[in-house]
Amino acid sequence: MKRCRLSALAVALFLAALTLPAAAQDKPKADDRVASILNDLSLKYSVNSNGNYVVTYDEDKGRSQQVFIMSSTDTYNDVEIREIWSVAGSFDSAPSADALIDLMGESAKNKIGDWALEKQDDGSYLLFYTIKAPVEISKEAFQMMLEFTANVTDAREQALFNTDDN
Repeated sequence: MKRCRLSALAVALFLAALTLPAAAQDKPKADDRVASILNDLSLKYSVNSNGNYVVTYDEDKGRSQQVFIMSSTDTYNDVEIREIWSVAGSFDSAPSADALIDLMGESAKNKIGDWALEKQDDGSYLLFYTIKAPVEISKEAFQMMLEFTANVTDAREQALFNTDDN
């Protein structure tokens, strides 16, 4: 009799799980490897609803800049790659050719990372700096990439948008 009740309970729990919203079942999981590195570096961070890590850097003159570390990774050949990125701001419409040439010129000069644009549903364009780095790098190199991303992005945010929103 007990076995029958337990089986019925297991079936009921299984059926209940099937009826959960997809979002509840597919909630992104934060990559514990990132937490381990950030903790070793004594960096304060949070994890957003997408399972990505957010580190906020204090920049010059009371400014701050958020840097995101993706939990999900991609693989190229046998190398696992993680994206680090930060938002500089948003253009209401497509940026001018001069602005794009300036951003491309800066990307060419920087040894790591690039500027990227992403068109939003409302027609605006999100400008962000992105570094795609091997997951297997030293803590020191990881920290340098986070700081570099914050510095480059905050400078561009101030120059192009004269804000401190990100």
